Amino acid sequence: MSPLQSSQAHAEHARADRRRWWGLIALTIALLMASMDNTILNVALPTLARELHATNDALQWTVDAYQLTYAGFLLVAGSLVDRWGRKRTFITGVALFGACSLAAGFAWDTAVLVAARALTGIGAALLTPSTLAEVSVLFRRPAERATAFAIWSGANGAGAAVGPLLSGALLGRFTWSSIFLINVPLAAACVLAGTWLLPRTAPERSDERVDWLGTVASIVGLSVLCWAVISAPGLGLASPLVIGAAVIGLVVLGLFVWVQAQTASPLLDLALFKRRPFAVSVSVSGLVTGGGAGALFVLTQYMQYVLAFSPWQSGLAIMPVAACMLVGAVSAPKALTAIGIKRTVVAGLLLVTGGFTGLAAAGPSMAYSHLVVGACAFGLGAGVLLPAATQAVMDSLPPGSEGAGSATNSALMQVGSALGVAVIGSLLASTYRVSLAGRAVIAGLDEATREKVLSSAGEAFSMALGGMGDLLIAMREAFSSGMALGLGVCAGVVAMATIAVIALYPMHAPTEPAAEPAGQPAGTVPGQS
Repeated sequence: MSPLQSSQAHAEHARADRRRWWGLIALTIALLMASMDNTILNVALPTLARELHATNDALQWTVDAYQLTYAGFLLVAGSLVDRWGRKRTFITGVALFGACSLAAGFAWDTAVLVAARALTGIGAALLTPSTLAEVSVLFRRPAERATAFAIWSGANGAGAAVGPLLSGALLGRFTWSSIFLINVPLAAACVLAGTWLLPRTAPERSDERVDWLGTVASIVGLSVLCWAVISAPGLGLASPLVIGAAVIGLVVLGLFVWVQAQTASPLLDLALFKRRPFAVSVSVSGLVTGGGAGALFVLTQYMQYVLAFSPWQSGLAIMPVAACMLVGAVSAPKALTAIGIKRTVVAGLLLVTGGFTGLAAAGPSMAYSHLVVGACAFGLGAGVLLPAATQAVMDSLPPGSEGAGSATNSALMQVGSALGVAVIGSLLASTYRVSLAGRAVIAGLDEATREKVLSSAGEAFSMALGGMGDLLIAMREAFSSGMALGLGVCAGVVAMATIAVIALYPMHAPTEPAAEPAGQPAGTVPGQS
């Protein structure tokens, strides 16, 4: 090779190397958006209640719609990476995410907003596994892979912390639509960058069938079950609609599980649940994630309705929790080395239980300085626990099942988030309704106004600020009672999970050496090559 050719080859290699890192930036921004949308709406809930006249039920659905479709499509999205190709799946997911964020920003009522959020969740499910697949292929050298995956993991975790803060900052200057519209230029930039920077590859298993029926069944079953839980406070537990929906949801989910057990290529590998360490670990991850999502749902409203924080102040008030989660995550590897997986998981669960217990003690007169202690205990515990539980999941898998186990763990954590918001939100709504209905200040309202106040804390808050001081006091006490019950139940459930881990998880869980395909890290979802 001549000096000129050598120089040209070196320059071409340098350009390709730069393109890989620029491509990583595009992938990271897309993943950050998907993670951020799990939490960005929470601070805006009181604003939506006021401006869209949203009931407590409707507010729960604006959060849950995204998480349900995200979870439901995550299992199948990993397989679509191979059938459609990494680049095509990524571009499709980001484009859908951006388009539906635009629709959410211009929604004129909660029904349109919920539908847009559900479709946004599908986009998030498509782009998430494709980003990990692209990173795995773009970076082969060990040192580069470690850096690239650290950046990927950081973006995935940072989104949840950035969401409330960004939401508060945007609401302080713009309308609620801005928290969705901010995604549109970012998504457009990621589509353009991905089209130019990411390599085009042919699908590797385009002839295999995608289990769309299983995907639809899982989403429908979860959605109907969540509807029953969310609607129970307003319609009553004995309502035929609530009972019928709960039965239908459970039957559909039961059929989904039965079909998964019969099919040769299941979305959900039920055989993994026969391994006790795996079953215990994914259950703990789902419970803690669900409790955290439910706690964030009620806390961001509590800060604005009871503590009278602005949206921006509420976003800032959540940041200590995120900081404690970061401290916990950084400490987890040292704890795992020093005391092992089981003791680390138990320590994290005890901190989470204590945090929920402290938050459940919050009342209408509790200062933020007292509230933040329980919140930070939860954050520290979750930060320690989730990496340890994730390692427990991966260590418990047989060779060749790392992808399926990782995807199942991620999907069940999203399911936990959706059910956590539904259950804790419903406990809040039912207690709020019962507590407020018995107050004298409510008796003097006409029937239509009374129902509006009982079904929406946001409506009650707006009316109270209009000069009804007695209603404000009653509303704050009722909301605090509902939050205390919801978070108290969380504390009880996590305490029982702690006992289950102590009793069921082996002190030294058996591990099997994973047979990793060349160039593919453990923990990627199926089909990522």
